[in-house]
Amino acid sequence: MTHHDASADTAPLVVGRFGKSFGVLGWIKVISFTTPSDNILKFTPWLIQKNNRLSEEICIENSRKHAGQMVVKLPNCNSPEEVSQYTNAKIYVWRQQLPKLKDDEFYWSDLLGLEVINKEKINLGIIKDFIATGSNDVLVVVGKKKSLIPYLSTVIMQVDLSNKIVHVDWPEDFLI
Repeated sequence: MTHHDASADTAPLVVGRFGKSFGVLGWIKVISFTTPSDNILKFTPWLIQKNNRLSEEICIENSRKHAGQMVVKLPNCNSPEEVSQYTNAKIYVWRQQLPKLKDDEFYWSDLLGLEVINKEKINLGIIKDFIATGSNDVLVVVGKKKSLIPYLSTVIMQVDLSNKIVHVDWPEDFLI
């Protein structure tokens, strides 16, 4: 998000991405950014980003769990070759499809691009990505170095969306 205005409330939010094709009948793995992970299935249709633009809206035909991973069947995809065009494509939904959040809750996509500043007023960089570890989410922050900062109440002091800053209790030398 480059700026916050009324249109930002209607902008689509990233909720996951496609992984590799699965099987021979046009199924594909889904990496969900929702909690719990299968919530992504509740928010349809999905907007798919390919070649850096939102290119199509799709409703999945079917879904199931396989070995702890979610796989879905996409319409008009009946082979690994047809479905592989979606590998690594991001999955978005319209914000109004999602439940309203409490004041202290945020969608991941609201945090992408925000600056991360620690208690010593050192700018650690920009939030570029997230990692879901199971126990807690981790911010991937890229500045002079790359930081992996756990999204925990003891670390995240304040999220200031209006100024596009996340204040953290995280020493600069914890960088990797």
